[in-house]
Amino acid sequence: MKTLFAVLCFFVATGALAQAPDGGVADPDAGVPTGVLTKPPELLRQVEAPYPPEAAAQQLEGTVVMLIDISETGTVTNVEVTEPAGHGFDEAAVEAVKQFQFEPAQVDHVPAPVRIQYAYQFVFRPVQPEPTEDGGVAAPEAPVNFSGRALERGSRKPLAGAEVVIPELGLSTVADEDGRFSFRGVPLGTHEVLVVLGGYDRFRTKETLAEGLETRATYYVQKRIFSAFETVVRSERERKEVTSTTLQVAEVQRVPGTQGDTLKVVQNLPGVARPAFNGGQLVIRGTSPQESGVFLDGQRIPLLFHFGGLTSVYNSELLDALDYLPGNFSSYYGDITGGVINVRSRDPKMDRIHATAGVSLIESNAVVEGPITDTLGFAIGGRRSYVDLVLGLVPEGDGPSLQVAPRYYDAQLKLVWKPKALPRHTFSLQGLTSRDRLGLVFDRPSDNDPTVTGGLDVTTGFNQLRLRHQYRADALTLDTQALVGNTLVEFAVGARNLRIASTDLSLRSTAEYVLRESLTLAGGVDVTSNLARVKALIQRPPREGEPPRPLINEALVTADGDFVQFFPSLWVEGRVSPVKGLLVVPGVRAEGYVFTDQKEARYTLNPRLAVRYALTDAVTLKGGAGVYHGPPIQDEASVDFGNPDLKAKRSLQYSVGAEWQPRQEWFVSGEVFYNDLDDLIVRSDALVERGGERVPERLKNGGVGRIYGLEVLIRRSLTERLFGWISYTLSRSERRDAPGAAWRKFDNDQTHVLTAIASYKLPRGWEVGARFRFASGNPTTPVVGAVRDDTNDVFLPLFAAVNSNRLPSFNQLDVRVDKVFVFDTWTLDLYLDLTNAYHNPAVEGIAYNYNYSQSAYFEGLPILPVLGAKGSF
Repeated sequence: MKTLFAVLCFFVATGALAQAPDGGVADPDAGVPTGVLTKPPELLRQVEAPYPPEAAAQQLEGTVVMLIDISETGTVTNVEVTEPAGHGFDEAAVEAVKQFQFEPAQVDHVPAPVRIQYAYQFVFRPVQPEPTEDGGVAAPEAPVNFSGRALERGSRKPLAGAEVVIPELGLSTVADEDGRFSFRGVPLGTHEVLVVLGGYDRFRTKETLAEGLETRATYYVQKRIFSAFETVVRSERERKEVTSTTLQVAEVQRVPGTQGDTLKVVQNLPGVARPAFNGGQLVIRGTSPQESGVFLDGQRIPLLFHFGGLTSVYNSELLDALDYLPGNFSSYYGDITGGVINVRSRDPKMDRIHATAGVSLIESNAVVEGPITDTLGFAIGGRRSYVDLVLGLVPEGDGPSLQVAPRYYDAQLKLVWKPKALPRHTFSLQGLTSRDRLGLVFDRPSDNDPTVTGGLDVTTGFNQLRLRHQYRADALTLDTQALVGNTLVEFAVGARNLRIASTDLSLRSTAEYVLRESLTLAGGVDVTSNLARVKALIQRPPREGEPPRPLINEALVTADGDFVQFFPSLWVEGRVSPVKGLLVVPGVRAEGYVFTDQKEARYTLNPRLAVRYALTDAVTLKGGAGVYHGPPIQDEASVDFGNPDLKAKRSLQYSVGAEWQPRQEWFVSGEVFYNDLDDLIVRSDALVERGGERVPERLKNGGVGRIYGLEVLIRRSLTERLFGWISYTLSRSERRDAPGAAWRKFDNDQTHVLTAIASYKLPRGWEVGARFRFASGNPTTPVVGAVRDDTNDVFLPLFAAVNSNRLPSFNQLDVRVDKVFVFDTWTLDLYLDLTNAYHNPAVEGIAYNYNYSQSAYFEGLPILPVLGAKGSF
């Protein structure tokens, strides 16, 4: 099966007449998880290509760009010319490269096939006369009088394998891993110097050598298509997920309409519905956003976005990749019935100090990283919005006035230590912090709810400290992570208020052992605990399917106490390949749920099975079935707001599909899925006995649901110039809240969701991209009338059947243009990200007047241009 990883391959090749330095572009696939590249391919044997007589006679030079497939044994299995040079160069290069021998690449310490882009450079040099034998004593070696370094322009990356040539003298040498080169005994005078390397423009200059002096030079060589990211290579490796999509940071950063935000890019993948107001909610296969899990390196993030969707709380500059699993995921993940998003942070760069700074109309951010010692690296990032400063310049008008304008900040610190004395061990320490604040003052009470007076004040934030140890031997892999943190959610609306201050603890330890090539066992422990102090004076929040209404008749609930939840889990799975091309992954996960005031702890058992079969080299069949449970969330298990004796919701998930990869850069996937839901939590008017007295039950496990559909993905993987994808989802999500009740649509049901994305790198540092989206409108519950409440002087709406109508469909075009200026030691990216380019605001809901006799659609944002700049060195 296919997998992704990032690698830059440098190949050292020397010779008298021709040179073959590295290329190194191959591409990732959506639907293909990323493995860990533990060893890049290395060139062991290079065969010199003869200089074509026709080209030599005319003193021509040329570059032949090829795609080379390297097998898991290191042999070249296929060579395809993508940029011919003519004059006999193509044939000579292909015949030579077919005889190359490599030490194979390794993914997770296992040899794996890869495809690379390789540029074979032909540099003409006059043939030097053969030395004569005069029987004399050999002259002593001349001293070094010309030396320097070859670096990539803009990033200052050493160009290992670059050939430095003095053509008129027939002298050449190859730069080492640090990009350094040297010549001895170069004749005095002025000479032309040429630097050549696959994927880079030829660098030409002149140097003057004087007697008694060593000439030292640094050459900044321009990459043909500049990118700040490493080359991406694809490989075969073991698959354990039925459906998984992996996005590399290089793809994430320039998707139009997302401002480079990693988590927002997920909203463009199959199975993900469009969120209201283009916010940060992740609605996966029709489930509630709270039923899906977002993880950073396998551990939960408490809050995903600033202000519900402006930008994610983790700096994308510090990320490696993102894995998206819409369903039927393995036993490694649990306590959720929706989908999984796992964001993977990267290690700090260790070659030198790097820095990146970015500014836009709403925020600024910066990242600094590099080595502290040769075994210890650091990365630190921070971001701060200045929406409060911008809005402070805008005159106030009618409506709520800003008391505290929206502002947010976040910061990240990561230390990675790889001790030389313990080469199999890696230790990392990571700290995260995030904070949001917003304040509004209402000039007058709301027409629809007179109790909404005074103002609104919201503060959210969290802090986390994560310690991780990884051990990797030939057959055994261990990964242990511990987390301690705190989370704050606080808001006040007039006299109503809520404050939740939680201490968060988590431990995850995973072991994996390869018994033999066809059998791997994995398992682990996953424990999460939250100890919260809750203080509230507020009405109970509306539940799924309940339309908004005045809360004036709702009783205020008072809470002031401690609330604890404890979720211990154990899991195990096997990865079995009984025959070639077939992978079977059975697994089981045991989960426990413990809450404050709970009569007895709850436990669930979750068996799961995934199967993949490679029908041909290009076609793979896949399928899966499993049991998934999700514990009560938020206030549901609270004795004041819900029911501490609730059971976990259950989802039985089934899916079958196929994948087709006709070429390395193209990937097509189709899948049908069905989720059978039961024990959904619904309201209850019953009384139950608790603590020796009869009390309201409030909530119970009485609902059922069904979600089914089709997902299609067509993806052109990231190459030197082009990437993009088309995703389409056809689905229906329905539920029934009581036996005998009618089926109704979930709040987030969207029948059709279509997304098309493309981005193309043009010459001279330009890049253009576009994103088109279409989605069915969200369900809505119509108001059919209203009655007056004379006591409270407010009209109360009368509703038709729940979610029996639908808002108009959504369509939008977003465009992004980048211009990258490449200087010798740094780069500058100027961009315009234009959201809703043809000004078609989305209909986000229906607004009513005070007595519900008139209504109008309320719309989302109009055309929104975001200008920004990012500098890196």
